[in-house]
Amino acid sequence: MQRRLVLLALGIAVALTVFALVRSRSRTATPEAPNVLVIAIDTLRADRLGCLGNERGLTPALDRLAGEGVSFRRAFAHAPWTLPSFASIFTSQTPEEHGAGGKLGEFRALAPEHTTLAERFAESGWKTGAIVNVDFLGRAFGLMQGFDVVDERFSNDNDHLRDAHATTDAALAWIEKERANAFFLLVHYFDPHARYAPPKEFRERFADPRDQHSDAFEFGTRDQVVLWRSGRIHPTQDDFRRAEQLYDGEVAYTDAEVGRLIDGLAAAGLDANTLVVVVADHGEEFLDHGDWEHGHSLHDELLHVPMLLRQKGRIAARVVEGPVGTIDLAPTVCGLAGVPPSPDFRGRDLSPALAGSALSPHSLCAFGNFWGAPHASLRTAEWKLIERPGGGAGGSTVSELYRWTEDAREKVDRAASEPAARARLAEDLALLRKVFVGRARQGPRVRMSPEQRERLKNNGYVGGGDEDER
Repeated sequence: MQRRLVLLALGIAVALTVFALVRSRSRTATPEAPNVLVIAIDTLRADRLGCLGNERGLTPALDRLAGEGVSFRRAFAHAPWTLPSFASIFTSQTPEEHGAGGKLGEFRALAPEHTTLAERFAESGWKTGAIVNVDFLGRAFGLMQGFDVVDERFSNDNDHLRDAHATTDAALAWIEKERANAFFLLVHYFDPHARYAPPKEFRERFADPRDQHSDAFEFGTRDQVVLWRSGRIHPTQDDFRRAEQLYDGEVAYTDAEVGRLIDGLAAAGLDANTLVVVVADHGEEFLDHGDWEHGHSLHDELLHVPMLLRQKGRIAARVVEGPVGTIDLAPTVCGLAGVPPSPDFRGRDLSPALAGSALSPHSLCAFGNFWGAPHASLRTAEWKLIERPGGGAGGSTVSELYRWTEDAREKVDRAASEPAARARLAEDLALLRKVFVGRARQGPRVRMSPEQRERLKNNGYVGGGDEDER
């Protein structure tokens, strides 16, 4: 027995030594084991990209990137707000499985036992870094597991956040410092998030004529978010249209800075050895279904997001019709870089689709509601079911059913006219949730410092009192 214990101890010591060597060794990027640059754009609706059909000319840089690589035309997030959605991207698990998120007043962090995409790359010898601009992506919420360096800049209000230009500067400086090593870098842009206040050049190009040379009209402040949710302000349809055009200006500004980052990568001679990934956590609603902002529903103005991959000389230009989920990114990136994926990853490696193979039919689910009881959705090749609490005393459920491939804006609810389809999807969703119960690991409750609480409050993430944490 003693000999067995000695051998076991030696085995553990060797394993730890090997792990330490892998973590500490310096490796160089190659086309087959490339750098990975993940560009995460907060609050970016898919329908703002020119490559996905928008005609306003908002995203020339992203459109160029899509034209040089793979664009997933129908990519969908698994939650309608930042924390659970990015947790799904990083862990390749649904919110029901990874447990990060919660709701207003009950934030849950990502538990440390989950394996993230960054951890897989760090363990395989890549230098890992993150540049992030919102508390939910900070260390306190667990999503930075696996990052050697985290450059987090949080503001006490949503008027003075680190903007896209400063974010790009930070990213280019990090790349210059680490360019000799294989690196995995997350760059998070927050600008399309409320409040909508694009810089002068983009305001003049994309805002309503009344707002092109004046910033007197404000939309998306913390107070407006809270007052809207409590029914104490009633913006007009015209107000929302003006706000939406300011949002477009923010999208265009962010796109220009993404372009500067990509140009900097090329100037450094890193194009062929860098896999560029673009993804958003969720979109934004402007009365598409009678509401504003995000976190409150599972309609596709919030779930349909951009997802692009580019590595010059290695990935051919292609449009993939999908549908795919953002949980598919982690195993795909691992596959392209030759990094073993975590056995806990639930998404699919989409490499066959990058080579032109058709994707097999695959259902996608989404969960969450920032403001209260959770909603759930299930998407098949033809149908999308949304279930939400009905608000009655008996715990009733309201169902919506859309033939989403023909009704992309989800304007015709077929729950009443297609009862068989509704019942079939409801049964499948119930079975899926039972499976998730066996896998679920509820994240630890986040105990925020007074400074964190005040930042989130002033950025529109917290209501009037402690019970209103968003």
